Amino acid sequence: FSYIGRRLTAPWRAAAARRIERVRKGDLSVRVVDRDGQPVKNAAVHVRMKRHAFGFGSAVRVDSLCADTEDGRKYRQFVLRHFNKVTIENALKPKWWPVAQTNAHEMFRRERTDRALAWLNEHGIEVRGHCTTWAPLNEKEAIRYTGKPEELRRDLTAHMREKLPAVGERVGEWDVVNHIVTRGVTLGTVLGGDEAYADIIRRSRGLAPGTELWVNEGSILHRGGRRDDYAEMLRFLVGRSAAPDGIGFMAHFRSEPFLTPPERLFDVCERFATIIPNLQLTELDIWTGKDEELQADYLRDVMIVAFSHPAVQGVVMWGFWAGNHWKPDLVLYRRDWSKKPAAVAWEDLVFRRWWTEESGKTGPDGFLKTRGFLGDYEIAVERAGTVKKTTSVLEGAGVLVTVPLD
Repeated sequence: FSYIGRRLTAPWRAAAARRIERVRKGDLSVRVVDRDGQPVKNAAVHVRMKRHAFGFGSAVRVDSLCADTEDGRKYRQFVLRHFNKVTIENALKPKWWPVAQTNAHEMFRRERTDRALAWLNEHGIEVRGHCTTWAPLNEKEAIRYTGKPEELRRDLTAHMREKLPAVGERVGEWDVVNHIVTRGVTLGTVLGGDEAYADIIRRSRGLAPGTELWVNEGSILHRGGRRDDYAEMLRFLVGRSAAPDGIGFMAHFRSEPFLTPPERLFDVCERFATIIPNLQLTELDIWTGKDEELQADYLRDVMIVAFSHPAVQGVVMWGFWAGNHWKPDLVLYRRDWSKKPAAVAWEDLVFRRWWTEESGKTGPDGFLKTRGFLGDYEIAVERAGTVKKTTSVLEGAGVLVTVPLD
């Protein structure tokens, strides 16, 4: 198996590189002055990126985050080192949240969820809540609620009223409706139509003020069987004054029957950005059988396309370690924590090609100027054996950092 556009000389790459230069970088100017405000020349300046503005993340499991084991410690270290954003994989789902309240399942104990959220918040890692509601009903739910819309509405409302305030500001985003256009028996079919989803979003605004609300669906980037339905649903929500804050693409890819060409991925992002200009790959994983090089190459190219599109805010993997993953073949890191080629590709992009670290000396005007990837920076200035450090945030408009020396 392969895919169109895999070659390193493929024409789409140059266009993507130009977009990345334009939308993911900014001008960073450091001005060094003395105590009188006069420029200091030949001061040594070191500019070091600390954190991306773009979201690079993974789904995480609360049992691994809280584990008092060697693997648990490595898991936490990997999260801190590799990701600035995570999704709580299971513990906040409608199926498992009620279980956690009674501690009826060892993996989903409430205190573990609370500890995991506290640890993530303490370390400044953005958290996605997955998910407020799950549109498809399972077989048991379908039997229970079919023909009983008021009972479903009552139980759904009670769940939202309990969970959203309980989680509160510990998450910055919710997947407010997951699998919103999946066919079969759904919240919408039982509750009388798509207005049910508009109502869920409006209610969630009141229950989780200040938290971004996203919708989430699969088969959009891969295969594409739900693209038209998803676009129609999003336009409906916008028209009902219930627009979500962003559009999630689950992004589960399989090499059978084909992998979507990178140029086509960009076209799909273009289409949906005209509806709501905030996009995110929320559950990225790639199955290529035993072909690890194909997995690595396609991961690299999916990330390049996403990073190059101005509407995309983040790429979140659906897990990263084979020791605790729903499909271990899809991971970046093996059970023994060794790197698969996909992990090498991820790290090369996030921490080398898209990372800024530069040293130089100020000119006669006291300036050192460079371009860097958007994010958080530490700036160190050294002159005559004295070092002064400061921090700054580089945004698209650029930033001027003045460093006074005593």
